[in-house]
Amino acid sequence: MNDRSSTPEKNGHHVEHMAGAEHAHFDPSKSIEGHHHLTRNIDEGFDPLVLKRIIRKVDLRLIPILSAMYCISLIDRTNLSLARAANNKAMDTRLQLSIGDRYTMATVMFFPPYILLEMPSQIGLRKFGARWWLGTSVILWGIVMIGMGFVTTWNQLTAVRAILGVFEATLFPGAAYLIACWYPRKEMAVRNVAFYVISIVVSGLSATLAYGLSTLHLRNGLEGWQWIFVIEGIITVGIGLLGYLLITDFPDKAKFLTDDERDIIQLRIERDRGDAVADTLNWKKFTKYICEPRLWIYGYMFGSSTVGSYSLAYFLPQILATMGFTNVQAQLLVAPPYVWAAIPALSSAFLADNVRNCRSVAVAFNATCVIVGTAMYSQLPLSQKAARYAGVFIALGGCNSNVPLILSWAQTSIRSQSKRGFTSALIVAWGGIGGIIASVAFIQKEAKDGYPTGVFLTIGMNAAVVACAVGLNLFYNWQNKRAARGEVILEGEPEFRYQG
Repeated sequence: MNDRSSTPEKNGHHVEHMAGAEHAHFDPSKSIEGHHHLTRNIDEGFDPLVLKRIIRKVDLRLIPILSAMYCISLIDRTNLSLARAANNKAMDTRLQLSIGDRYTMATVMFFPPYILLEMPSQIGLRKFGARWWLGTSVILWGIVMIGMGFVTTWNQLTAVRAILGVFEATLFPGAAYLIACWYPRKEMAVRNVAFYVISIVVSGLSATLAYGLSTLHLRNGLEGWQWIFVIEGIITVGIGLLGYLLITDFPDKAKFLTDDERDIIQLRIERDRGDAVADTLNWKKFTKYICEPRLWIYGYMFGSSTVGSYSLAYFLPQILATMGFTNVQAQLLVAPPYVWAAIPALSSAFLADNVRNCRSVAVAFNATCVIVGTAMYSQLPLSQKAARYAGVFIALGGCNSNVPLILSWAQTSIRSQSKRGFTSALIVAWGGIGGIIASVAFIQKEAKDGYPTGVFLTIGMNAAVVACAVGLNLFYNWQNKRAARGEVILEGEPEFRYQG
């Protein structure tokens, strides 16, 4: 590969032989604005066995710790509904959350700082490195969660929720950006979905965990809802400390890889899209990116999907109660739909990465599932309890499949690391907007009627997602044909093509 000596790899291969006649050494002196040889066969000349081992090495180092961090993030931001339902709503009695819109206020206040700090968080990620930036953030919001167990008024709860949003703002866009910097486009959907779906499945078991913790009610003077916040906060701090040990930074700084292995990772990225080298986000680029309609369309689709996921995360116990399930049954029946979500999510990701022009089809299909499932669990007669519960499976599977899929689709349609960071922050900020919409549209006084405002808004927004996905696919096909005729250059690179 270069003049450095290499040690023998497994199966008797040398990394220096992986590129065959073509030298694989990655030259970081080339900027993303320079000329690149993009090619569909990004693995040409590499030994398949050794390449597979390197990719697996990256997968095992990157995905599990990010999944653990996002899992506890989901648990911490959505456990409010579970804590509220515990021990015959002891939390409601203590904090008087049922008066007016107090519960809605406590739910919503997480999102304004979460949205506003998405973009600054990306700057900090590059400046301080993923290990210290993300690990510290997790520890800090874990401390906030512990403090939430000791609030005495609904005002304090609302304020602490806002502080939680400050620290959680770093993780999801940071993780999505980090994954995009490590993998070529053909591998992004599966990795994004794997990272997200592992988190979703495990966080779905949080209802069972919350029920178990609620049995500590009045132990050592703390009520069940307090134990839920305190114990889950301690778990969060522990995961943050693990982050210091396990999170890896960007490919050019990855110490768990050899020099040759880092070259291979970066060369694949360069062959795929020509942006392995980081570029700085300045005001000129920021202005250019923010005026690009495509990115806002992705943001809208992402936000519409999170309306479905947040509404079920915050209100599923109450929705199940309207179906006739008892309080304990409702808490225990939350988990199965989240486990099921792994199947449609991973299937969508596999198709998106391996079937040409299938990303838009997968997004449109999942949005349709949200529409159908939401209509089933909200509109079918109360006597059809099993069918209504099946609708929860379909709706939750659809929205939680689309959340990572839309994010990865956006990342495959752009070039340059500065644009990746901007896009991740913008899209995830729309996720926060979706959380606000879900919190205020599912109106407390409509709970007995099945939350009609929230339900029909969710259906309408996801119908628009179907139209957006189809529209983007048609636009990308048109632009790719123009680029093939030399009429336009996409993303500043003559060989670059959109993936619909």
